[in-house]
Amino acid sequence: MAIKTISYHERSTGKTGQVLASTQIENKLSKVERHYEEYHGVPLGRVKFYNMVLDITRTVKKESGGYIQYTAEAVAGLFLEQMHRELGQAVRRKRQWKSEVTEAIEIKIGDYTIDNLRELARGNHGKRKSA
Repeated sequence: MAIKTISYHERSTGKTGQVLASTQIENKLSKVERHYEEYHGVPLGRVKFYNMVLDITRTVKKESGGYIQYTAEAVAGLFLEQMHRELGQAVRRKRQWKSEVTEAIEIKIGDYTIDNLRELARGNHGKRKSA
């Protein structure tokens, strides 16, 4: 059985396709996810990130028009770059001090603010277990 290789970017549909429009955005998101999990100890919720980006994108579209897919890619790129920078610094501080305590990380771009990146953590999955 041969391994299928793809030499082009295959764009998904729906929220994923609107936000992850290029390989650069996907690569940056995977770097941010690694830092996020190392710092907070829980994985980043991709759907929460997609929803945040698309909410901002819809607001921008109402104000100035344009296509959601292009605006979403730009908004995601801005937030991922800032998140990568802030999480990278926080992870280095945590490693240096060998600390288990994590401080809230705030991301602010223009009028939009994420008060605590921990809010973007992945939620619980599966059926609720009865006691």
